[in-house]
Amino acid sequence: MTEIHKLKQELVKICKEIYKQNLVILGEGNISIRVPEKNEMIITPAGNDYTDLKTNNMVHMGLDDTVFKNQSRPSSEFRMHRSIYLQRPIVKCIIHTHSQFASTLGILHYDLPVIIEEMVIFLGGSVGCTNYCLAGSEDLSNEILRTMKKQNSVIIANHGVVVVGSSYDYCIKIAIIIEKMAKIYIGALKIGEVKTILKENQIPFLKIFNEKYSTL
Repeated sequence: MTEIHKLKQELVKICKEIYKQNLVILGEGNISIRVPEKNEMIITPAGNDYTDLKTNNMVHMGLDDTVFKNQSRPSSEFRMHRSIYLQRPIVKCIIHTHSQFASTLGILHYDLPVIIEEMVIFLGGSVGCTNYCLAGSEDLSNEILRTMKKQNSVIIANHGVVVVGSSYDYCIKIAIIIEKMAKIYIGALKIGEVKTILKENQIPFLKIFNEKYSTL
């Protein structure tokens, strides 16, 4: 079995897990993994059917946008994935979801502030929301990187969420955490004034993030 085939198998597993976690529905979102030691990635195809994805559906392409022969059409968001991999060599996986509560914040153009300490440990702090840019455009790729700053995640205005990381399991975990925190935040906003965690109280947890999860 070739390395590329093994990576495609891993990508199928990640796809099935985020679908199981209700972070996407059919045709939504996209996921990629980096090919080690090469300027290449494996990415999900356009129009994902998460219930019937197979290894031969996954698209092997270069970070120069070259799609290798006899493959499906890659996700229309491939530019976003390419730009992140080029800017962050440590990143091994990128997950883009359309999860319900985080996407709601994106429609409001709201950042997700630090409301629980685990956000600092796993996310590096608050999750910023981008300015609106056309889906699939270079402008969106640049805006995602600008808004993400030193963190590993971002809310896309009127769109969804992007998470990045140096392991597949970590990316799945933080995609789940963001949706959970967004749900809690929206619920709290309905009740009263949200009390966020002060920056000085985030410092001990930020050290853990920088040591274990930072991709810069």
